[in-house]
Amino acid sequence: MTGFLSDNTSPPAPALLDRLLKVLGTGGAAYAEDDITTATRARLGEIFECELEFFPILTGTAANALAIAQLSGRFGEVICDRNSHIFVDECGAVEFHSQARLRPVASHQGKIRPEDLPSLADSGDVHHGKPTVLSLSQSTETGLVYRPDEIAFLAGNARAAGMRVHMDGTRFANAVAATGASPADLSWRAGVDVLCLGATKGGAIGAEAVIFFSPGHALEFRRMMKRAGHLGARMWFLSAQICAWLDSDFWLYAARHCNAMAALLDQTLRAGGIQPLYPAEANMVFVEMSVDQSKFLMDSGFPHYLVEQPSGCRAARLVTSHDTQEADVKALALAIEDCFATQAMAAPQEEVANFLRASAANE
Repeated sequence: MTGFLSDNTSPPAPALLDRLLKVLGTGGAAYAEDDITTATRARLGEIFECELEFFPILTGTAANALAIAQLSGRFGEVICDRNSHIFVDECGAVEFHSQARLRPVASHQGKIRPEDLPSLADSGDVHHGKPTVLSLSQSTETGLVYRPDEIAFLAGNARAAGMRVHMDGTRFANAVAATGASPADLSWRAGVDVLCLGATKGGAIGAEAVIFFSPGHALEFRRMMKRAGHLGARMWFLSAQICAWLDSDFWLYAARHCNAMAALLDQTLRAGGIQPLYPAEANMVFVEMSVDQSKFLMDSGFPHYLVEQPSGCRAARLVTSHDTQEADVKALALAIEDCFATQAMAAPQEEVANFLRASAANE
């Protein structure tokens, strides 16, 4: 049982697989020079309402690392949230593939605010790097989403300093569904230069889209992909997944379902007196827990990650996916209530035992 561990652990969406089977038999030219990739690029252009350049990539880590490497330049610093995936969970991939270094900053509940930004001006000091890229996660690692005006303000500061803006959009679809804003308003219209759009978490087998909103920024990107080992022969297989994911707006349908299941979990927990740490805006709910409480929930059949939060506490990260059902959510909520009730009853007994042991030692 994958439980609420991650939207990566759910099986591919059956509706997507049905669409995918229709195109897999056709094949195509190698190295992303095929008709399926061309058609997917055109579809993305329609969705984002602009001319763009698109490259299919197998993993989100490679998408982020190569996209940032393309924009960062020599001596660059990448400003990012200290809890961002590129800083915490991608094994230094950005720094490996580029000449840039990550410069994490504190944020508020996982969202960078204007006051969180350091000075973005190039000091001219040869002992230091210079800020060249601002990276934003959409949605954030806490499940919150940036609105268009928030992105525009942060991107405006970055662009005024001559920087480029990267968006880690592994859950971008959830942000579109949550805000009701258009994909364009959440990306290039707000100042984003490159978006790494994630299809894997939305139900694909494994495919990400690197989208440059100014095609001139994408020059030689395929060569960078080749050098990094990410220009596969059958790139059309990745493009076909993205094309099927976008078909009939399935990507937004799946995202809305994920978000609705997270909202239901949030509401059910709050009704039972348990307060999640953040508003449920996308498809993640965070509940503060001790290690023992987390283990109780795991043993009850609900795998999850216990993640340190920006505030310093630990919380169970509970992620909904395209195949989460209402019955799953209600069963999880009951298990969490049992977890808190059982631990509350166990705590006094443990305190009595500790007191008796201490008393015996004093005697």
